[in-house]
Amino acid sequence: MLSELKQWKSKGLLRPIDFHFGAFIAQLGGDNVAVLSAVFCSEYLGAGHICLPLEQLTRGLNEKCVLMQTDIQAFCERHDLSCLLQNSEQTHARLYDSVCVGDNAPLSLEYNALYLRRYAQYEQLIADKLLHQPQILLTGDVKGQLDTLFAVDLSYIFKAWQQDKAQSLPLLCEKYLDVLPAAQLASPLDWVAIKECFEQAKVAQDLAPLHVLIAENARCDWQKVSAALALSSARCVISGGPGTGKTTTVTKLLALLLSARPDMIVKMVAPTGKAAARLSSSIRDALTTLHIDDDIKQKIPTQASTIHRLLGVKGGSNHFRFNKNQRLHLDLLLVDEASMVDLPLMAKLLMALPEHARLILLGDRDQLASVEAGAVLGDICAFIDAGYSQTKSHQLADLTGFEHLRQSGNTRSGMADNLCLLKKSYRFDQYSGIGFLGKAINQGQASPEQVLALCEKYDDLAHYENNESSLPILNKMILDGYQPYLTLLHHTSKQQTLSPKALLKAFNKFQILCAVREGDWGVQGLNQRAEKVLASAGLIDKSVEAQQLAQTWYLGRPIMITQNNYHLGLYNGDIGLCLKDEKGQLRVYFEMPDGDVADFQPSRLPSHETVFAMTVHKSQGSEFEHTLLALPQKSLPVVTRELIYTGITRAKLRLSLFADLTLMARAIKQKTLRYSRLVERLKGDSA
Repeated sequence: MLSELKQWKSKGLLRPIDFHFGAFIAQLGGDNVAVLSAVFCSEYLGAGHICLPLEQLTRGLNEKCVLMQTDIQAFCERHDLSCLLQNSEQTHARLYDSVCVGDNAPLSLEYNALYLRRYAQYEQLIADKLLHQPQILLTGDVKGQLDTLFAVDLSYIFKAWQQDKAQSLPLLCEKYLDVLPAAQLASPLDWVAIKECFEQAKVAQDLAPLHVLIAENARCDWQKVSAALALSSARCVISGGPGTGKTTTVTKLLALLLSARPDMIVKMVAPTGKAAARLSSSIRDALTTLHIDDDIKQKIPTQASTIHRLLGVKGGSNHFRFNKNQRLHLDLLLVDEASMVDLPLMAKLLMALPEHARLILLGDRDQLASVEAGAVLGDICAFIDAGYSQTKSHQLADLTGFEHLRQSGNTRSGMADNLCLLKKSYRFDQYSGIGFLGKAINQGQASPEQVLALCEKYDDLAHYENNESSLPILNKMILDGYQPYLTLLHHTSKQQTLSPKALLKAFNKFQILCAVREGDWGVQGLNQRAEKVLASAGLIDKSVEAQQLAQTWYLGRPIMITQNNYHLGLYNGDIGLCLKDEKGQLRVYFEMPDGDVADFQPSRLPSHETVFAMTVHKSQGSEFEHTLLALPQKSLPVVTRELIYTGITRAKLRLSLFADLTLMARAIKQKTLRYSRLVERLKGDSA
């Protein structure tokens, strides 16, 4: 058996780690079914799956046999694997009797799937922590506080009406006042009176009668619902697409919680340094528009850290200072960009959570899953459309005034009672081209004809073929996109009034995103193209600085950190600019999580790369005024619905798409699948 598996490895059909794990299981006394299952279990983990469903064993074996030009039946007969060709029950029975499977063995067999044992433990721990609900006691006029913080600002709808008085009033009220669709209204609205109110209004305050004409029970502000949910649930997950106001909502929520309990210890974290910096910035921005007492405003934390920094990494290992034996010192933990958190890290974070503490997870369920194993947020949000239990739906209706919430169809409480989906985007208009395209991709319906029609209709979308004929357009777009920050750089250098923060902000207005690293339309090819275009225009000069440092350093070079360095406070995904300091020396400047700018000698930096172009994975948690998304020229498994959706929704004002639309349409039919049993555990189903 092992000799044939070694041939698979030599042909590149198995990673060395998968083969050696199989050999280890054989040394422990595992039979051929256990050895082969272990090999595939390791292989699936490497592909991002948490477990190996037993029904996938035969499929995986068949694929390998085809590639090795071996008959699967003959292979099974040689190695006593006939049970694999019959049914998973027989395979289950063989594995169940194996010395390598069990509570103290390397492998665990649960929910008709095989795990590396510690991953089964991680999964169960997450389910237990999320389902465990410390009791929450609401005091005071919570509804009144929610009404105040989530009061309707009539200035937005008044401005939109003044700009275009011919537009549909029902659509306008749905967009700005969260009016429910007609089918969900308990009684129809008086649109004649509503129209008269708009026509007579001279200033925004004149629309005040809308508060009576459109009562609370005709509206549903999901930001307000999510805040009510988080107030009344110790475990809360708020999911929403880009710009749906997750951090704005949480800032208001923190104000409510800290008003009730000023001594509450709140910690905010994100998976990467860049995401932590963005969360910090978003909270600070939200506070500027929040009308609350200054003493409460000052208590709201404005600095987030990475998860690793909060837990305290021990000597660069996978072990942390805070764990199940030494819990974190906090009362509320807020985790942003939760879709990027892999299963082991989420388990270790929740393991260190004090029993009494509240937990709020923020993220977009439709974004790319974590680079490492698992799709934790996606699995948790599998219940988000199930509806609230009767108890929870009545509680939320009482707290918000949104009576239609009482119509929930869920008959039992469970994970669904801890979830809320934000549905309206404020980053880009949900009725814009970017908004419509993102929605179509999420539904798997973006055909070439549909994409072209959207590009024709909306100014914020443009499509180009990713071929030779589009290269002049691509070159001009690169020049137009990066020229502003480089022009500002050279101007400030001459005036000796360098502002690194302003330059970083200017650089981040435009970004090239790629699905892959290699190739002309990948990160490496487009970084080289960008440098060539900008050098030809005289905006960068690589020659002089490179000679000084014997490296590829030059004034204006943008770089991304690719390896965490806890000592320097720089993390994978952080972006910096190479600038000159007061002495004329090259330094690399980064905006840190607290909003300050720090600079470093180029030679001190951890692993890094030029970042005129970056992968879509690295862009998560970011937004750019103009995003250029480049897809590869051939079909690749990495190009999925989630990747395309994530790339497109990084655009705030403008999206330029370089892609073969036929290949793209085929890719969005492929929704990423990662095998796990977290959904079953959250249901409370038996293993």
